[in-house]
Amino acid sequence: MDTFIDALQQAKAPPLEFWDNELEMGLQHVFLDMNSEAYAQEWIGKLNGRQLETLCDCFGLAPGNQIKDRRKALQSLNGQLLPYRLVDHFSMRKARVAIVEFARDTLEESLVESCRINDEDFDVKALLFALYHHDPQGLRDVFLLDKIQKTGFARMALTKSPSRRPDVPFHEYLLPDRIRRVLEAYDHDKKDRRTSDFKAVLIEEGRPILFIRRAEKPSLIVQTVGVVHGFHPEWIILDFSPDAKRVRISSSSPTVPLEIANRLACGYFQAECEYENESEKIFSQQVHRLLGLLQEDQADRLSFVEVLLEHSPLDGASKMTLSDPSSICKSVAHFQKAVGDVLSDLHNIKSIKVLYKGKRVRLIFETVEETADQFVVRYTDQLLNARERTTFEELMRNDHGIPILSTEKRHKR
Repeated sequence: MDTFIDALQQAKAPPLEFWDNELEMGLQHVFLDMNSEAYAQEWIGKLNGRQLETLCDCFGLAPGNQIKDRRKALQSLNGQLLPYRLVDHFSMRKARVAIVEFARDTLEESLVESCRINDEDFDVKALLFALYHHDPQGLRDVFLLDKIQKTGFARMALTKSPSRRPDVPFHEYLLPDRIRRVLEAYDHDKKDRRTSDFKAVLIEEGRPILFIRRAEKPSLIVQTVGVVHGFHPEWIILDFSPDAKRVRISSSSPTVPLEIANRLACGYFQAECEYENESEKIFSQQVHRLLGLLQEDQADRLSFVEVLLEHSPLDGASKMTLSDPSSICKSVAHFQKAVGDVLSDLHNIKSIKVLYKGKRVRLIFETVEETADQFVVRYTDQLLNARERTTFEELMRNDHGIPILSTEKRHKR
C-alpha cells in the first residue's frame, strides 16, 4: 500500500483518504492491479475514441485524430494516468443523470458537448475524466448527488409555523462547525455508541441538502487475516426547503434523521420545532377519474400495468393481482365482464402500478381514518431519479388534480 500512496503523490492525485473515505472506494482491494504497468496498458486499450480524446486534452497532447496515435501518446505517460484509472473505477454504478447534470453545471458547454454520444446520452466516463481534470473535489459532489438519485424521500413539514423570523437565511445558518456541534450533542444524548459524521451541504435550486454518514447496525468485514468489527454506515440526507419549514428525509433508520432535523430547526428558529409527515388529502372521485382514464388507456404518458386487490370477486375472495409488462386494460375489461368489478371499491385496491418513462411506479391509495371518502396517494419515488420524480409529480397534479407523496415516512419514538 505504501507503494500505491507514493504513486498517488507522484501523479499529483488527492491522497488515499480522499478515495477511501470521501468516495468510499476501498482501494486496498484494488491497488495491486491499479498500480501494475500491464493493467495500465490494458486499460488504455479498452478506452473508446471519445475517452481517449478527452484524456489527451487533459494532458495537453495533440497526437492527431487516429485512435492508435492517441493510445500511443497516452501509453507514454506511465504513472500519470493512475488517478484517471481510479476515476474509471469510481464511475461504476453511478447514476448517469447525476454525472451529466453536475457536468453541465460545472464544465464549459463545448466540453460537455464533446462528450455527447447522441441526442439522449453522454459518455459519462469522458465527462468524469473532464470533471476530475477541472477539479478532483467535484467527484465528491458527484458521489453525494448520486445518492439523491437512488433513494426515496419522506416529506415532512413543521407542525406549526414558528413566530420568530430568523435574521439569516437557513443555508447561511448551516455552517459546518455548527452542524458538527449539533451532531456531537445528539450522539452524546443518544448514548448508542454511534457517531454522526457531517459530510457536506450542497445547494440545489435554493434548497440546502445536508449529507450525514452515521454508524447504524453492528457489522463486520471479512479479510484474509480474519474479520474487522464495526458498524454498517447509514447515509442520512436532509433536503430542506429554503425557509426550513419543510424537509425531505432519506435514510435507513426511521427516527434518528427526524430527531437531527428537529434539532437543527430548533436551533435555527430558537423555538421548539417538530416535523411531521405531510398529508395531502383528495376525494375518491378524483381517484376514480384517474382509474377510468387508465382503464381506457387515455392517461397521458401513463400505462396501466398492474392492480393488486385485497379481495377478488372470485369465490373465496382471495387476493388477486393482474399484471402485464405493457398494459392490463384489455384484461381488466374482460375480467369485469366475465367475473365482476375490480376498480369500484377503492378500499379494496391495495395498490396499482403505472408505467412511466419505462419504470413501473406503484401508487397506493392510503385511507384517511376519519372519513371513508378521502385518500392520500403515495408512490414509490425511489424508482425514479430526481428529475423524473419532479415531472411525475407535476403530471399527476396538473393533469389529474392529484397531489402525490412518497411512500417513505419517518416517525419519532
